[in-house]
Amino acid sequence: MGYITIKVKTTYLEVKNNQVSQFSFPAKATILSWQPQDYKEYLKVYRAVGDAWGWTGSTLLETAILEERIHSKNRLFYLLQLEGETAGFIEYVIGDDASAEVLYFGLTPKFIGKKLGLPFLSKTMKTLFDTFDLNKIWLHTCEYDHPSAIKNYEKVGFEVIKEELVEEPYDEQYLEDFKKKYHE
Repeated sequence: MGYITIKVKTTYLEVKNNQVSQFSFPAKATILSWQPQDYKEYLKVYRAVGDAWGWTGSTLLETAILEERIHSKNRLFYLLQLEGETAGFIEYVIGDDASAEVLYFGLTPKFIGKKLGLPFLSKTMKTLFDTFDLNKIWLHTCEYDHPSAIKNYEKVGFEVIKEELVEEPYDEQYLEDFKKKYHE
């Protein structure tokens, strides 16, 4: 099996004017600002979080383009660590229009369901709103994300602003496994 491009229901959400609900960590966790040294370090973390959700956006890029992106001045990366182990990752793109996009966000499979995601997301968003004087933070998710993704984003303060079908590349095996796990 390989990659195929399919139409995917994509949902766009945003939070305006620092209206972020704050959550506390249930365990001692640390959020670290992170600058990947190179594409290999970046992809190691990206895959640790994203492989479970079929992320392809960065894995399908040419190395030179990925290197340029991770060293861009408008990209910010954060790691969530628990007892020295990476539990999650978030990547923001700061726009020229007083906005930021949550490009990638997630936890490694071992840490999903431990009530770490909402505090990680809300605390990094608060930092961005305060640091960059943003008007909004936005993201998009799709039907192949965690079934609770939209509900959890809404808990942080995001509101759905649009839905559309978008063509995206997915690994065929991932799609089969996802459908078996969540739709049977």
